[in-house]
Amino acid sequence: MKKYHLSQLDIGRVLGTMDSQIMYGFASRLDEINALADTTEGFVWRLQTDEGNATSIHVFDDDMLLINMSVWESIE
Repeated sequence: MKKYHLSQLDIGRVLGTMDSQIMYGFASRLDEINALADTTEGFVWRLQTDEGNATSIHVFDDDMLLINMSVWESIE
């Protein structure tokens, strides 16, 4: 029996740097939201640096694009 996982990749354009006032609501809850994902049933893995998130990972030549990737056991 072959086992598959579901991966999700999100790319979003932010309105300011992570330390700007406009991003405060998002940035201030990022650790909380990531901890929730980490403890959710079916969670396998998420892209992150040593800081525990992926906000400093830039795969394109545009600092205003953020990426997020996570892997889950299934769509459920």
